[in-house]
Amino acid sequence: MASTTLAPQVYGADEVNAVVLDPGSYSTRIGFAGYDSPSLVLPSSYGERPNENSEGEVIRVFDENSLYARPQPNSVIKPILRDNLIQDWDGAVEQYEYMFHRMDVDPHEQPLMFTESTMNSHKNKVKALEVFLETEEFCGFYAVKQPTCVSFAHGRPNCLIVDMGHDLVTVTPVIDGICLKKQVMGTRYAGAFVDQQLREFLDSKNVNYNPIYMVKDKKPSYWENTESHADFTERTFDYDIDPSVKNFNYLRTLQEMKETLLECSPDDKKATPNEGEEDDSDILYFELPDGLNVPFSKYERQKLSNSLFTPLETLEKSIEGWKNPHNGNIIADIGTGNEKTSKEYVPLRRSKKPEQVKSAKIEAAKAVFKKEKAARGVGISYLVQTVLENLDVDLKPQLANNIVLTGATSLIPRLNERLHSELTLRNPSLKIRIHSVGNTTERKYSSWIGGSILASLGTFHQLWVSRAEYEEVGPDRLIVGRFR
Repeated sequence: MASTTLAPQVYGADEVNAVVLDPGSYSTRIGFAGYDSPSLVLPSSYGERPNENSEGEVIRVFDENSLYARPQPNSVIKPILRDNLIQDWDGAVEQYEYMFHRMDVDPHEQPLMFTESTMNSHKNKVKALEVFLETEEFCGFYAVKQPTCVSFAHGRPNCLIVDMGHDLVTVTPVIDGICLKKQVMGTRYAGAFVDQQLREFLDSKNVNYNPIYMVKDKKPSYWENTESHADFTERTFDYDIDPSVKNFNYLRTLQEMKETLLECSPDDKKATPNEGEEDDSDILYFELPDGLNVPFSKYERQKLSNSLFTPLETLEKSIEGWKNPHNGNIIADIGTGNEKTSKEYVPLRRSKKPEQVKSAKIEAAKAVFKKEKAARGVGISYLVQTVLENLDVDLKPQLANNIVLTGATSLIPRLNERLHSELTLRNPSLKIRIHSVGNTTERKYSSWIGGSILASLGTFHQLWVSRAEYEEVGPDRLIVGRFR
């Protein structure tokens, strides 16, 4: 896309100095275009408490250190996004204004690139245009799909993006930098699914979680049986603390657990060792904020990770929140409904020869079986396989050779090897190749990095939507024509 031809001065990245905003279910990233990592990363949540000096008003807190500090009376913590879609626009707008202030952004001089989910609703798109062009008065605005950004970050305009986030795992085909929205599939068997398993695993050991703000003093202790308890002095408060505050701190500890403990078994043939068939060298300990060290065997660590591939095979019999999976927790479309969209990609349908009719019936029978299987839970490899099978025959080999793995949950050791092994087994005629960067920051923030690259291209700057164009054309036509 880059060219050696000199572009007008105004198109240069240094002159434009665009801002890239990338909201996610767990964290929200912001930074300047052309940088190799975001300048500011905040949780996609905020603290809220009543304003004692003004009745009926509330104070919202967005600073990460303040959120994890000693909780204030009557404070609660609220999420901004769910399923990677903005649900609380009031909180979102205030958080973005806080970020703009921290980075000293001048909306009248700097355009904004906003990344969005492929499943974003029409209502949310209209709201984003209204907020950034009317309320915040940015001189230019552009909304781009997150998988498109990931494809730019990896330099692969034609690829299959497997984004393993906190709330969702989504699989998106990208052709020439454009997402094939009708082919996108997702599932809720993602990072939050593993978090809940860890919670129930600790509950089964009778481990009571005590957040850091409740710990006044502690001594190291080790879990031996269900009667084991942490040796610490509890800090008392003369007011009640909302459960959302404790849950917010718990989530951070669970993230650390996933980063330090989990690992996938390489493939199905190399099965996870049976419980009790391991020696002490396979046990890893994790220290909780109250000083209690909890043991995790290799069996338990791999069982937790492998549940992303086989969601029905978990440590506990049923996982709260995933007990009655609807359609295998598959997300085909979140909130878009029957809305106005631009022309979408439609796979080429060729006329079938007579000898293909029998084979088509066999394939139809297989599809019924797969649908029944999906209703019982769908793992990552099965999800990717389904998307590949739904693609046109001409696109399938190319995208199978360019599978891009991204998202923080994809950092689990050996996960990409396991995915490669299972896809190769199911597609012996295809050359499966999975691309995943080794750098942790690049893997977690690929969407932001791709947006940074895209917004800094000189040839891109003719695409910015101005306030004048927004007022002249209107949001509906802009969404259909520009933000498809």
